[in-house]
Amino acid sequence: MSSGVEADIALDAAVIASLGLVRVMGGAAGLAATGTGALAALAEGRAEAQAERLREAQQLEETVGEVLNRTARIAALAQSARDHGVAVELPVPIEVAGRSAEELAAWITEADARLAVAEESLAATIAEAATGRIFEAAARSLRATPENGRSAAAPRPTASPDELTRLLRRLAPDAADADRRAVTEAAEQAAHAPTASEAEGRLTEVRIRIQDANERARERRDGRAAALRFLRELEGHPAADSVRPRLGEVADGARPFDQGLRAEAARLVEEAQRQAEQRYVAEVLRAAFGELGYEVGEGFETLTAQDGEAVLTRGDWPQHAVKVRVDGTRQVRMALLRTEPAESDEQRRLDVEREEQWCASFDAARERLAEAGVHADVRWRVEPGTQRLPVTERQRSGRQQNERRRELGG
Repeated sequence: MSSGVEADIALDAAVIASLGLVRVMGGAAGLAATGTGALAALAEGRAEAQAERLREAQQLEETVGEVLNRTARIAALAQSARDHGVAVELPVPIEVAGRSAEELAAWITEADARLAVAEESLAATIAEAATGRIFEAAARSLRATPENGRSAAAPRPTASPDELTRLLRRLAPDAADADRRAVTEAAEQAAHAPTASEAEGRLTEVRIRIQDANERARERRDGRAAALRFLRELEGHPAADSVRPRLGEVADGARPFDQGLRAEAARLVEEAQRQAEQRYVAEVLRAAFGELGYEVGEGFETLTAQDGEAVLTRGDWPQHAVKVRVDGTRQVRMALLRTEPAESDEQRRLDVEREEQWCASFDAARERLAEAGVHADVRWRVEPGTQRLPVTERQRSGRQQNERRRELGG
């Protein structure tokens, strides 16, 4: 081991997935409420256990995504029902925080069954109303005479109401107004077609427009679900204040999810994940060295910042400390320092003894880090006794000031 060391840090996939899951589960709620211990539990153990915990975390995250998809669908159908003045019974959205994968999966199964009934009922009601309006307009045209402003009667409808209703029921209940108008326009042309062959051709156009409308409706639902997920993942993120209102508009169906907003939200989520990983590494370092008898300085929280530093001390080490420097989640640098200059051979002998103790502590800490899913692969080291220990910057600054005062006769 060494008195100075630089190590590359790598996080287990289970830890990375768990940190992402915490955000999806709603910030401090649910899994996050159990703290770092729960995250470490997800990552500890050997390869088989880690693979199983990773699978469980990924399964839960996928299940949460499915729940948010249903939530977006419920919101879209509720909005459509209000717009068309139709009463429809919809599932109540579930709060995912604190729920197990089994509980969420059970809700999805029940919600799917109820959504299928609600969607079919709503689509049928809207289709029947649209068909009624189309054929009522056709009937008015047939009743028209020159005396009431028409020079000739319109042709009799060739498509039947039942046929048109069955077709219009395929249109998603939450189709956009513009898409619904385009479908209705094509349906009116089919109803007024002068021949059966022309009616069939126009019905084909209705089918094509319905397919296009349904695809766009699915895209909007997916966008609403993605916005809901981004809102959860960015909860409490201070840099996301300008994004959250716009994401809320997407989730409410008030605006489309354009690529610019999606990219901005994705960038902020990546930043949130990186910060969560930094906090996790700092907390695991704190816990590992705390268990080994080291006291963590008040500045330890700065390890989560760029180029953050902290100092570890021990009660039985009045002349020594360890400076810790973490670069994000990629590297950790640690160095044993003196808190005051070594002025005798006995103090330099003590330095070597402290270096050896620190070596043993670092090896033990690496084992604890690995158990928590943080692997530190040593890049370089300074062996005990190789060089004199540096003095902490604070002590060096104090000596320089004292020397300066002596030079000035102070």
